[in-house]
Amino acid sequence: MNPRQRRGVLLMGVAVLGAIAVFVMIAGYVTDIGRRVGPMTTSYRFTEDVEKNQPITGDQVEEVELPSKWLPEAAIQSFDTSRGLVATADIPQGAMLQEGMAAAPPELKPGQSEIAILIDAETGVAGKIQKGDLVDIYGTFSVRSTDAQGASEDQDQARVIVSNAQVLAIGALQRVDSPDAEAGDFEQNEVVPVTFALDREDSLKVTYAESFATKVRLALVAPGTRSRPPGNADVLDGDKLLKPVKAGGNGP
Repeated sequence: MNPRQRRGVLLMGVAVLGAIAVFVMIAGYVTDIGRRVGPMTTSYRFTEDVEKNQPITGDQVEEVELPSKWLPEAAIQSFDTSRGLVATADIPQGAMLQEGMAAAPPELKPGQSEIAILIDAETGVAGKIQKGDLVDIYGTFSVRSTDAQGASEDQDQARVIVSNAQVLAIGALQRVDSPDAEAGDFEQNEVVPVTFALDREDSLKVTYAESFATKVRLALVAPGTRSRPPGNADVLDGDKLLKPVKAGGNGP
């Protein structure tokens, strides 16, 4: 091997040693960065603005890989856009999805309030009415009428109190004592508190019915349909089916 070949071999050896040294340095640097950054995790970032109470859809968020230590403590790392959640506040583009930003759609519409009444467990609910159902609320009243000769008598009257009332919640079974007129004593009834979403006028009607009706019942409305407006409800007075009545007559 001549001197030129020896110099070439020497230079190749130096190059190999230099490459190994650079690799070790880079590996050490990457390891140090990885140790400082920590493990990576999945999070979600908004790709566009989302207004309050608007649904969060799959094209409005994107998955991103970020170091766990850089994420806020409340960052959400698993999110299903098919759940129909909505934004609880105005969310700007680029914001990271965090706890409290998404929630179930509000159950109450503007102008509505929650009102709960006790319904007979056997005749009013029967285990078939669930949260989110629409029901018609019926009431039976004892109405005093006067004939042409001035004689008065009590007559039973049934009518629709509210149509298409949305059920928000059904409570636990309760046992309450109610007066038994025939026995002159108290009897125990099983009732269930049912919460509805109603506007002010319908809330007054339901409150009146709970206070003065001899019986309040619920009728489940078929899914995907709606009943006639309550102002057009037929009224059964004794054994006669009356014409539609307006609110403000006898009863609510």
